[in-house]
Amino acid sequence: MAAAAVLAAGLRGARRVVAAAGPRGAQVRGAAGVTDGNEVAKAQQAAPGGAAPTIFSRILDGSLPADILYEDQQAPVHFLVIPKKPIPRISQAEEGDQQLLGHLLLVAKETAKAEGLGDGYRLVINDGKLGAQSVYHLHIHVLGGRQLQWPPG
Repeated sequence: MAAAAVLAAGLRGARRVVAAAGPRGAQVRGAAGVTDGNEVAKAQQAAPGGAAPTIFSRILDGSLPADILYEDQQAPVHFLVIPKKPIPRISQAEEGDQQLLGHLLLVAKETAKAEGLGDGYRLVINDGKLGAQSVYHLHIHVLGGRQLQWPPG
């Protein structure tokens, strides 16, 4: 079974956590930090498939303490679901990733329910430079906690 991790930021007031779900469901928690919010500029400069490990892979392998997370004001609830398998972009997912990708959606659904998002939420996957992807490790943003507007972006 593929393992996923959930990174949460901006959860209902000051509550910010990171939870990494391993094969036995172990969890790690820590405080979240703030970024400068310029994800489009970061996406323009990011190197897809670069040799350097991503922030997500560094959190997952334990080389970076899970104290600093992405945070913005898009929604009162914003968390990320990431696979432990390093897939750089959704457009680079392969047929063999089908079970993992489905698992990520189920983890997003269950975590959204646990975070009180029963009235609805939005799932977002950024892909590539024009999609404003600034971290080249597949991740799903889950946004909710208020009425979201349409169209996004």
